Amino acid sequence: METEYLDEEQVIALYNKVRTGKRTWPADIWSSPAALQYAVTIFDYWIHNVMGWKGWPDSRGKVTPALLEEHRLADLVESVFVPEFGDDWLDFEVVLNESMRLSEDEGWSPELSDRQERVEAAFEHAFEQLVGSPKQQAKLLPTYHRFRNHLLRMWSAFQEAQAEHDKAERESAEKFWTNLRLVRSTRGHQAEAWSIVNAEDERRGEVTMVWGEPHPYCLVVLDPEIEAGSWEQVIYRLEQEILVEEPGVVSYAVWHKGFVGEFYRCADCGELHSQFDEDAGSELRLNDLEPPEDR
Repeated sequence: METEYLDEEQVIALYNKVRTGKRTWPADIWSSPAALQYAVTIFDYWIHNVMGWKGWPDSRGKVTPALLEEHRLADLVESVFVPEFGDDWLDFEVVLNESMRLSEDEGWSPELSDRQERVEAAFEHAFEQLVGSPKQQAKLLPTYHRFRNHLLRMWSAFQEAQAEHDKAERESAEKFWTNLRLVRSTRGHQAEAWSIVNAEDERRGEVTMVWGEPHPYCLVVLDPEIEAGSWEQVIYRLEQEILVEEPGVVSYAVWHKGFVGEFYRCADCGELHSQFDEDAGSELRLNDLEPPEDR
């Protein structure tokens, strides 16, 4: 069975379980189309949040085989980074990370608008700053060309992983909505509501949107019969069909057999993230809101 696509928060949560000995890596995770994306996400998290270093450049000279083994990263490095980039994978990752940071800085080379052009131009700059100028040092040319080829291959891998993610998201949405539909029940100046109904017109959920300040707020309440985790498909449908032109951030409060949490769509990675680091409402149940005499 294939490992399902994991978003950034899920893959970090998985790593923390592996790191603390609570589980092992799934058997096929490093053969997944998203393996490279997972590896970079985990290593970046490890550098900043586990080791407390300021960035990838700080890791140069500090990363050892023993340290990687201690933090359960050896499999990741041997299965992904070394086959992809060779023994100097860390030097490449340092250059790559700086390249991505620069390319995402709107103030850097604003004349470049194409995403790939920005990444390649940022790589040229980062390589010269961190490794040296191949124009002035001919001995750096082989490394420069090898790193640049790595960059292009990595960019392609990320594009492929994103395509897999988008495909999985579409297929999950199609499966969820096969026997369900979203029907508007009320509409006002500052709020709207929809019902999720099945083929027999039985309600299986309610969605209420309040067009307030500082941003819209959406309440999603699902019937216990709905499959666990399906709330993401509801939000996906809302974003695809109803909130298409809605600017700004929308907060989603989700109830399904209890309070699931509050979420927002991250503008950087495109995933849904929790509004809070810790879910204080994880033990809250719907009937906790009812007066004792009504339970």
